[in-house]
Amino acid sequence: MISVFALLAAFAVGQAEGASPPAEAEPPPLIRALQAAGLDPRTKLEDGAVQVMSGQRAVVEFDAENRPTLSAVETGRIDRAAPAGAADVFKGIRPGRLAVALDAAPEKRQSMMKIWNALARPVAFEAEIVALRGGQLMRKRLAVCPIAAGGAAFETWPDPIIAVVASGFYEPSADAPACKDEND
Repeated sequence: MISVFALLAAFAVGQAEGASPPAEAEPPPLIRALQAAGLDPRTKLEDGAVQVMSGQRAVVEFDAENRPTLSAVETGRIDRAAPAGAADVFKGIRPGRLAVALDAAPEKRQSMMKIWNALARPVAFEAEIVALRGGQLMRKRLAVCPIAAGGAAFETWPDPIIAVVASGFYEPSADAPACKDEND
């Protein structure tokens, strides 16, 4: 049986920003249900917010005015969510970029987000998680602790998270407590 997350990742790869699906392709019932509930099931950048679908990583660069631009969408696994020895685990990113990935570890009953900050400065942002609870789409906004320059951090949730939306990127004050650095 194919998992919800595998189905979403497969669909999102075909629907990544700028991709156009074949005219005859109709999305699976789950994807149609998510669309009907108001979720565009693609990893994308829209109005300064980066939406990342489960099973994918968005790699972002910032312009001189700190506006994000989506430089890549990758499919893979977060190291802590992947089975031992998995070949498709995300690695670090090139300097000057920030990456946000979302994955699930069903055996641990967790969804997890990993943030890689390869910028020369710390970064903070707000996140909105999109989950399935009792068959209903649920959205919840939350703050993410600042990620140190060159650092990485994890967030985990017990719900099956479908997407995470990162927005409001900013450089935190020097005295803001940073996330524990969990760099690979």
